[in-house]
Amino acid sequence: MESNSSIAITDFSENLLDKTIYFKIIKLDDSFFAWVGCNPILSNMAVAMPAKYGSIPTSSVLFGSKSEQTSSTLAQKLVKRFNRQAFVSCSVPFDPSLSLLIEKRLVEELSKT
Repeated sequence: MESNSSIAITDFSENLLDKTIYFKIIKLDDSFFAWVGCNPILSNMAVAMPAKYGSIPTSSVLFGSKSEQTSSTLAQKLVKRFNRQAFVSCSVPFDPSLSLLIEKRLVEELSKT
């Protein structure tokens, strides 16, 4: 039985607001994983998926501090944009300006076919 499934892995870094930010994106057919960090640490992870009822994606912190909502919020925004399940780990100190730039860069990369 032949499968048409595909996996695409992308690694890159960007200099954003004088900080080097590293990205790893793993695209699957119906979902994706995005890791963003300043250091190679997977300290938290959230999952979000399109809601069956309503417009706000459902999300949950899988591991890490439940009070740190950066990964969860970013996952929800990406699900709203791409309508696919998202696993997100964001290990970057919170900065609203930096968060917007990170989101913009992820959207740019995830939009590539």
